[in-house]
Amino acid sequence: MQFKLKKLALLSSVLISAFALQACDSKTVTPNQDGSIADKQLTEKASVMKSLDVNVIYLDRRMLPPNAVLEVVLEDVSKADAASELIASQTVTELGAPPYTVSIGYDSSNILDKHRYSLRATIKAEDSLVFTSTTHIDPFAQNQASPIEIKLDRVVRDKAADVNANAEFSLTHWELMSLAESPVAMGEGDNALFIQFNSDKNAVNGFSGCNNFMGSFQTQEGKLTMGPVAGTRKMCAKGMEQEMAFLTALESFASYQVQGEILIVKNNMGKVVARFESRDME
Repeated sequence: MQFKLKKLALLSSVLISAFALQACDSKTVTPNQDGSIADKQLTEKASVMKSLDVNVIYLDRRMLPPNAVLEVVLEDVSKADAASELIASQTVTELGAPPYTVSIGYDSSNILDKHRYSLRATIKAEDSLVFTSTTHIDPFAQNQASPIEIKLDRVVRDKAADVNANAEFSLTHWELMSLAESPVAMGEGDNALFIQFNSDKNAVNGFSGCNNFMGSFQTQEGKLTMGPVAGTRKMCAKGMEQEMAFLTALESFASYQVQGEILIVKNNMGKVVARFESRDME
């Protein structure tokens, strides 16, 4: 009987030790489990969605086709010998007149120190590129304005590839789009400012915003020399300052280049003075 009691006591001691060891193991695992949860929470906290506010503009006043699509993309352009990496993009359909306000969301955990990033925008119609941004924009640059402005340029077909796509310099109705890279407003009666050259007669005429004008010009191998210009002398309620700027710009015309439907005029320093767009082409 005494032997049985000792055996029972020994068995109880073994069971108690086993439970104690299991409890220790459980306590040892718990901190690791808690650490994993903490790491997960830290990762989730670091991955925060942010957004960039963007205004997309262009100077062209032509209506876009109804199926035109605007796309704004944020890219990592750090690798010079590799394609850029897409971080985020945003598309806009049913486009009206610019500017277009876009908010592009991105995961902040994808923005890394010492990497270079770029914002760009395009407008396409049936997969054909119509407008594109042509300058590098770093959205994370110090003192970057908000909203960020992206200016688009119309895509012009290569003159060498399709010379017939260029409008004729002479006898084309050239509507003024910008003066010194600044967009122009409509003139009196909501009429567009324009100029028209007649190479056969070396004569020029146009509408400067309030008054009509006429004069003479000479061209030779891309050079453009304006002669005296005269016009009517009406006073209008609006647009007189813009009219004076246009007439003053005429005096500085020194060279021209036709690119598709666009006429670019520069002064003798090579600076763009005015941009016009053909209204005679389909």
